[in-house]
Amino acid sequence: MTLLLLLFLLLLLLLYPVWVVHRQTLGTHEKVEKSPAEWGEVYEDIAYEATDGVVLRGWWVPAEGDEAVLLIHGNGGSRNGFTSGIFELGKWYRKRGFTVMMVDLRAHGESGGERIYFGVKESSDLLGWVEAIDSQSRFAWTIHGFSMGAVTALMMKEKAPAKFEKIVADAPWIDFHALVKQELWKRAHLPPLCYGYVRFLAKRVLGIDFNAADNRERCRKLCGEKILYIFETEDRLVTPLHEEALKRVCPEAEIFEFAGAAHVEAFKEDPDRYLKKIESFVG
Repeated sequence: MTLLLLLFLLLLLLLYPVWVVHRQTLGTHEKVEKSPAEWGEVYEDIAYEATDGVVLRGWWVPAEGDEAVLLIHGNGGSRNGFTSGIFELGKWYRKRGFTVMMVDLRAHGESGGERIYFGVKESSDLLGWVEAIDSQSRFAWTIHGFSMGAVTALMMKEKAPAKFEKIVADAPWIDFHALVKQELWKRAHLPPLCYGYVRFLAKRVLGIDFNAADNRERCRKLCGEKILYIFETEDRLVTPLHEEALKRVCPEAEIFEFAGAAHVEAFKEDPDRYLKKIESFVG
């Protein structure tokens, strides 16, 4: 009986992290309830088929100038922007003369796919989409992303530095390994000791590369580029250790610290202050 109990506990210890990795990497499909018609603007529903066949969906809101912005929501979000306010931010950019591209990441909103890849596949998806939609390089591109969308923006900048002139990264993680350890404990009560096994499962079973999702070396390489990092002081997901990690790898990084706001809520908390900073950055 004791041996059977021990075997059961061992099996549980091996299988529980499998279930955790599976559950925590599933996307969130919510109905897109808004449209740029609410801004009084003409727009187009657009779609793009990623290299693995996943169909992504979004909006293209054209303007006459040569500036364009790609707005990217975070994990669990969509173009609705219920938490970040990304929909209202799109309206602000359009009123300033930007062509606006807003998308649902894979496994979110009205896009296909079931699983998230922490920016790794997402950045390749969107880079391919932007290249397809602007093959003649007509536009000067800004990317404005939130949380995982901010990380996706940094990855896109790394992959195609000449394509994207300015990046606004609101609440990006910097040390992904620390983030995963933190969330494993908070969400599943798995101690840091389990991290190696979880990372192994993610890579071998689901093809999710935790090393590729870490931003410390990426931010070091991008140091000196036109990037605005935004961190909220009441953020319980991307905690202050990420801002400190950024300062270690890129001491001259441009950082806007937004006091009193929670994760990706700076814009909704104080839109006037937020937009004043964004306007000074994007020009």
